Amino acid sequence: MSAGHVLQVFLTVDTELWPTVPGWPAHALPADKADFADEMAADVHGRTSAGAFGLPFQIDCLNRHGLRATYFVEALFAARAGPEPLAQIAALVQSGGHEVQLHLHTEWLGELDDPELPPDYCQYLSELPLEQQTMLIRKGLANLAAAGVPRIQAFRAGSYGGNLDTLRALALNGIAVDSSYNAAFVNGDWGGRQLSQPQAIDGVWEFPIASFGDYPGHARHAQLCACSFGEMRDALEGAWQAGWYAFVIVLHSFELVKKRGAGRAPTPHRLNIRRFEQLCAFLGEHQERFRTSLFSELPLQAMPDLPPQTPVHAMWFNSLRRVAEQAWSRFR
Repeated sequence: MSAGHVLQVFLTVDTELWPTVPGWPAHALPADKADFADEMAADVHGRTSAGAFGLPFQIDCLNRHGLRATYFVEALFAARAGPEPLAQIAALVQSGGHEVQLHLHTEWLGELDDPELPPDYCQYLSELPLEQQTMLIRKGLANLAAAGVPRIQAFRAGSYGGNLDTLRALALNGIAVDSSYNAAFVNGDWGGRQLSQPQAIDGVWEFPIASFGDYPGHARHAQLCACSFGEMRDALEGAWQAGWYAFVIVLHSFELVKKRGAGRAPTPHRLNIRRFEQLCAFLGEHQERFRTSLFSELPLQAMPDLPPQTPVHAMWFNSLRRVAEQAWSRFR
């Protein structure tokens, strides 16, 4: 690859709240539950007895290395928790210099109290017909607008649960970019497509989660908790060498914390913290080849025609290191 090529790296953070009430979402939240402070502390701020490792920690690390990130913020929970927690999340991200885009988890369906929508939750947006997907996306947009984010350009379905109807629903809502397709977890109907690079489909640009080969015949997606730093570096280097246009990385707002469960306080996830810091340092040191980009800045009217690109692979010893790291981490 020519020395002048720059790979567009999208650092994306799925930002979401998960109720601490046992049995949810199979069972609705108690009618008297009005306080979501514990969920905000755990899932957004990442508070532990050893410090906080959520969004403020992430944003500080990103900014120290001159990087930018997209926070895909789950917006349906505001129908149950009220508008203030969502507004706090949006303000935290935007004041840090990063962008907010839309994320939806259909597990919140049972809390919406809308006669036009199913009364029970489902795991994937792709389980719903086009009309209901369109309505849910519209609700998410309205919630984000009320939280101080009036313009949304990109979307990701919870649990990578989108399909072709999701793209059509996005187009109907004026959203031009989706990033729900994950080659390692294809949950909906994508018309048999196998996507590795951005592609325009039904008027929406699909930016797939990056994936790489970690052993023969197997694809691993580029998620912080699922890859060793060596694997992530191998995949980034390979994508740059192959001339890829985009490389989409995933992490979560709570991914740097181990949530121990009832009666056990959360603790820092030291392995994931180290991976995150290593990744930020690597991208910060090599900005001549890897540019962290925002979906709001994409030149969609001038996007190049991007044929499928050469698959990339991690070195076997970095994949073996990941297996050893994660086995060790379970006992810490």
